[in-house]
Amino acid sequence: MNTYRWQEDKSLKNLYDTEIGILRNGLNGDFNLIEIYDTDKTGGIVTAIGQLKYGDKTHYVNIVFPTKYPYSPPKVIPVNISEVNGQRQLVEKLFGKGNQYIDGEMCLIEREEWNPEIHNIGWSLRKAQKWLARANSKEGFPKDEIVEEIPLHFPHQGQVLIPKEFSPDPNLNKGQFTLTQFKPNHYLLEKNILTSNVFKLNLPDEIYRWYKFPEEIKFSNLMPTYSINHIAKALMSYFGEDILISNTTLQIAFYLPGDTMKWHFFKIQGSNLGISMNYLISHVIENEIYLRTKDIFDDSILRSKRVTIIGLGAIGSEVCLSLAKNGVGVFHLFDKDTFEIGNSVRHAANLFYIGEKKSNVSKQLINKVNPNLIVNDYHMDVLQDNGLLEQSLSNSDLCIVLTGEDSVDYMINDLYIKNYDIPFVFAGVSIGGFSGSIQVITKDSACLRCLGLHGLDTLPKPKTKNKLNKLPPEYGNCSGPALPGSEIDIKEISIQVSRLCLQLLLGDNGNYSEKVKTLYKWHGPFGSDEHPPFHWEIQSVNKHKDCMTCGTK
Repeated sequence: MNTYRWQEDKSLKNLYDTEIGILRNGLNGDFNLIEIYDTDKTGGIVTAIGQLKYGDKTHYVNIVFPTKYPYSPPKVIPVNISEVNGQRQLVEKLFGKGNQYIDGEMCLIEREEWNPEIHNIGWSLRKAQKWLARANSKEGFPKDEIVEEIPLHFPHQGQVLIPKEFSPDPNLNKGQFTLTQFKPNHYLLEKNILTSNVFKLNLPDEIYRWYKFPEEIKFSNLMPTYSINHIAKALMSYFGEDILISNTTLQIAFYLPGDTMKWHFFKIQGSNLGISMNYLISHVIENEIYLRTKDIFDDSILRSKRVTIIGLGAIGSEVCLSLAKNGVGVFHLFDKDTFEIGNSVRHAANLFYIGEKKSNVSKQLINKVNPNLIVNDYHMDVLQDNGLLEQSLSNSDLCIVLTGEDSVDYMINDLYIKNYDIPFVFAGVSIGGFSGSIQVITKDSACLRCLGLHGLDTLPKPKTKNKLNKLPPEYGNCSGPALPGSEIDIKEISIQVSRLCLQLLLGDNGNYSEKVKTLYKWHGPFGSDEHPPFHWEIQSVNKHKDCMTCGTK
């Protein structure tokens, strides 16, 4: 099978000639083409190197056209050039001022704004001239211009995750701490910050020596280039330490309290073959994790919200994970069961968690999303509760009941709805997962008993009858049979439950204008006699006048 290459497309010959012509003609003296590389040596990618003028200065740039050009813009990468054994070597120049991707590519335009009808390599190079002028200025880029999510100073060989803003002892300017390695060259600073371990792996911890620099020092001043010599100079100048590289490994962290990115980590290794250095970039989870969702679900509000979830199976595990991903801060989790093989095809977890308590499995899933969240897990049957459920409900803004057991649903409905001024959300699915329902109960709405008196407490019946094999008990002679049903159908209920819970928690501060109703019935892949497939039937239901539980009679 031949790989598509735009320069070999006969319909694009004129475009290719035009773009190469622009490079050769040199932008009226502002660009000096050095070489267009042989595509047989570049994997078929059209690549060029040249010198671009900006103001009274010049800079080398590497130009790389995508294989599907002109549907995507060309890359313009600032580089430094050197010769090694007569061979030209290009090294990407990273300015450390944002507006630049990790491979050095300039951010010249939002990709979706690229229009091949009006943009070409000439336009890109003119834009690159302005980019270089700003990148080399003291002021850098205006705040309203697009920037890289995390400005990167050097290519990194690993990452250090810091759960929340962390400052060392203010009375010290150096010390040490332990990083937990959860996969090679990826670490979490969890000791002395988190209450429990997030990753259960047997990779060795590593001790890093940290150094705190004065407030006015910026990382770009300490490390203008990627060099061990700059580290040695910084340690000698500010701390009077002379690092000796031998057949050992030095693990060093720089803390710059006045810089945008405060923590930088280096692993320096000496051997008979020479000295190598790896740079590990740091990320503060608390500052970055909800950047992509905060305008939809305000994490500053959700962070203080507390939820109790009873039942952490197929629906419950997905719901708690979704609420964590969108910013809910405190969880009280209840489940009596243990995670087994059959659970893995519908649960948010996988076979790695076999034999563990479902409540703790969900806690681990939540903490792997955001280790800063507070999760209390209880491996217990709420029908045999000794007061923990009441304690959790009194400390919650919402209760979610997802056991699929009528005995639990009606116990919660009868004992707690009147006594706790919080919403309660119940959900379940039919055998096969072909239909489902969600009930949102508040002190002002119909309760589960009311819905029964209204004749609305039954699941939709699928229009097509499906023969499902009877399943044997999975986990021993006294266990009940597992109910058939696929993850893909059950997840529809999980998504809707999560959405409703976020609406309830955010109230008038949410983006969804539609108010939460009482009853949501899912007519799944086969539909029903009343509704087509994949249809949500939604309605508000008033209290029933004869309901004894609601206290209206």
